[in-house]
Amino acid sequence: MGRRIKHNERDVESLARMMLAEAIGEGPLGMTMVGTVIANRVEADCAPDFENLRTINHAIYQVIPGTGIPHFEPVLNGSLYTQRPDEEDLQRARDLLNGYREPRSRTSLWFFNPSPGRSYREPCSPTMPRSPMTQFDYAHKNHCFYIGVPGYCPEFYRS
Repeated sequence: MGRRIKHNERDVESLARMMLAEAIGEGPLGMTMVGTVIANRVEADCAPDFENLRTINHAIYQVIPGTGIPHFEPVLNGSLYTQRPDEEDLQRARDLLNGYREPRSRTSLWFFNPSPGRSYREPCSPTMPRSPMTQFDYAHKNHCFYIGVPGYCPEFYRS
């Protein structure tokens, strides 16, 4: 279990739409893994990447420092705004906001789809592109999941 994240129904819908936009083809497990990473970022609250992310919407709409470019492709390409979550999707988001974390992605702070729009996944890189403080952890369907290198974000990676 993770920390409960203060939320309202708008936050629930935003997280559900984000999970759908990012991982709809990866089923409930893939969507929950993606949602876990987003929730982890709020929980982590560590510099330089995730400091002062107080709400799930802060994490969803976060930009890459110094660029103004959103971290998440569905925000950039607009697919976030076209998703229509059903009650199962909303409940999945509620569970994450209430503290559930998918065990496999419990320590992941990044994910990346190296082959968007394709039916296969290119190999995962050892580090997340543009994020040198990361190391590859595992892959699930089209996504590669990353954790921080030793010493990164001790607030989150405490024993």
